[in-house]
Parts: sequence; C-alpha cells; structure tokens
Amino acid sequence: MKLVIVGSRLIDSFEQHLSDSFRALGHEVSLMDVTDIVPISAKLTYWASRFIAPIDRAVSLRLANKITKLRPDLVLIVYRNLHPILVDQVKKQLPGVPVVQINPDVLSNLEKQQIMAADFDYYFSKEPFIVDFLRDKMGANAHYLPEGFNSHVYRKPTVEKAVAEWMTDIDVLIFGNLYAYRARIVEQLMRAGINVAVYGTEGPYLRPLVQSTFHGQYLVGPEKARLLYGAKIVFNTIHYAEVTSVNQKYFEINGIGAFQLCDYKPTIDEYTGVPAEQVTYRTMDDAIDKIRYYLAHSQERHELADRQYTHFQQHHTVDLRVEQLLDTVCGGALSAYPLAKEAIW
Repeated sequence: MKLVIVGSRLIDSFEQHLSDSFRALGHEVSLMDVTDIVPISAKLTYWASRFIAPIDRAVSLRLANKITKLRPDLVLIVYRNLHPILVDQVKKQLPGVPVVQINPDVLSNLEKQQIMAADFDYYFSKEPFIVDFLRDKMGANAHYLPEGFNSHVYRKPTVEKAVAEWMTDIDVLIFGNLYAYRARIVEQLMRAGINVAVYGTEGPYLRPLVQSTFHGQYLVGPEKARLLYGAKIVFNTIHYAEVTSVNQKYFEINGIGAFQLCDYKPTIDEYTGVPAEQVTYRTMDDAIDKIRYYLAHSQERHELADRQYTHFQQHHTVDLRVEQLLDTVCGGALSAYPLAKEAIW
C-alpha cells in the first residue's frame, strides 16, 4: 500500500514511529510536513496560520495538491491544526481514497476543533472519552486506538537490569517537557528526600529546587533506552488532560524493560501485564511510599519490569497498532492491497 502521513518530521515524533512501522510491514510511506510547502519553520507557519485566515487556507490547499500528486491509497493526518479544506480537497481530488485522522494528543490540544470541522472518513484516538464524544455526539466514524512503542528503535539493553542500575546510578528518573505541573511533582519528591534526575526540555517558571536536578538533555533513541532501563524507577507523570488514557512514554518505558511507576488511569487496567495497583499511584503520598518500597526491594521491581517487558512486546508495539488501523480502514477491501494483506497475515 502507498500512503501519505501528514505530520511532524521531528525525531521521536509519533509520526516518525508510525512511518517506521508502516515501512517495516512493507508499505510505501511519504511523511509530509508543512515545511515541505512553506519555506519557513513549522512554528512560524503554525502561528501565521492561527491568526491569518488566508495563510491558513493556503497552507492546507498546497498540502492537498502535494498529497494528490503522490496518488496514495491512504492518507493519514496526524496534525490537528490544519484547515478543514485540506480534507475536502484531498477527497475531491482522490475520490475513494480514505482520509484518516489519528490523534495521539490530549483533550486540551485540540486547537480550534479543526478535526471536528473536517469531514474525515475515519477518526482514531487513544482517549476513550474523545472517541465516545466523536461517535455518540458528533456521529463521526470514530475508533479507539491506543498508542504503542516503536520496537524498531526502543530495544531492551543487553546488560542485566541490576548491572545497568549500578552503572547508571539513578534512583528516580523523570523525563519530558518540564511543564509547571511536572515541576511541582518533582519538587514534592525532592522534599520527601528522594533523589530525582530530570531530563527533557525546560519549561517556563522553573523554580530553583527543580533546576538543581535538571539535566537539560532531551532523551531519544538508544541513549533514552539506556537511561530509562538503567534507572531504578522511571516515574511517569501523565498529563492532567489525559482523562482516561496514558502517554506514549507509558508504552516505551515498559517496552524496553524499565521499571515504571505512573499515576493511575483507567485504561492501564487494559494495558498492563501486572496488577495495576502495583505499578501506579493515586496520590503523591502513595507515590512516595511506593518509591521508597521499590528502592528497597530491587528483586521485586526487576521481576515486575520483566513481566511488563514480555507483555508489552507481545501486545503494545506500534506495528500492532498499524495492523489494527489497517484492518479497520481497509477491512474486507485489504485484498485490493496485496502488500498490506501479506504484511498483516
């Protein structure tokens, strides 16, 4: 199958992981970003489109024309801030080609509701709350599709977990954009006497206490896998706008064999390979108690991490998500795409 994915080319982006999996399954993929049709940065294009309506329409029309020239069998749009005219033009110029929206982000990042105004053939979201609203209130063809981890990039290090922990020498690791809510959580851990190492991108309002433990390194690829696996505990602070769902980190951490403790979300009961109450917390007091417990019980955390690793390798790769998406979109029509059918079956 030949497809176009419209989204970010940034390293470690959801779009990059999707592209890797489609290619691994034998499909021909073109990843298209707004920078392909506008000679300025994606950030400048975003702000210009947000406030200048003619630019907003022009960017989407040019994207539609570029997509059409590639003659894909499937168009998958990850961006949520593009003008709805993009979908109209693609469907007009490529009749019969499914145009799909896949949303890997939280409820608070739906921009100006462009995806709700656009006439997508299919909607996919990791958040059951959004799926229910799109389907039951808007009448959209919406489907639940969790995120996963890129098993082609994030592999379990070959060294034993205990040795990796000794080499890395990190008790608790937190990574990601250092938003205000995440920084306040870090402060609570530090005030409880827990040694925390923070990696990622600095956000606004970073206070001195958190600054003292902030490494400022954005983790990607093998280095990310090495540090997460080597940390005794990876503490995943899921965004407050995740109503019932989790983030991509949740799958990556478990998928490389690291030990993860994260705040509880209802979908974790569906995803986890061990009892959710053993690897989640509901309050910061609960989190601090569990961190202290697992720091003192290395064998137990190693066993839990190993069970999660096996479970997530079997059930939560992006390759599996791609197969699920294709099965939903193409269904019985997969015979029209021999390569896709061969990859899935």
